[in-house]
Amino acid sequence: MATLRHKNNLKQKDVARLLNVKENTYSKWEKCSNDIPLEKVNILANYYDVNLDYLLGISNKIEHSEKLKIDYKKICERLLELRKDNHLTQAKLSDKIGFFQTTYSSFETEARALLHINYYI
Repeated sequence: MATLRHKNNLKQKDVARLLNVKENTYSKWEKCSNDIPLEKVNILANYYDVNLDYLLGISNKIEHSEKLKIDYKKICERLLELRKDNHLTQAKLSDKIGFFQTTYSSFETEARALLHINYYI
């Protein structure tokens, strides 16, 4: 994130203002000492005109894409679909990934829970 910020001649306070957070909050995200919420990552990807994979460090290739709006309901549906495709119960999957079953269950059924998924990981 810092590289993109520097390339755009922005200060941390500028990005913090864009994300509607305190400067020290953004600073912690940039230093990876705190997790950044998915909704804020989405705002940054749209602002910098990069794909989420690049911003999250999954890919080194910048691909410009249309502005994204995360569909939390679709994420819930996709989690359920993937779990069932892999013939896993919520209990088995929860155990494999280290969550309480009730926590994982909320990811499949409550879109709001996904806004804060980074606090569980």
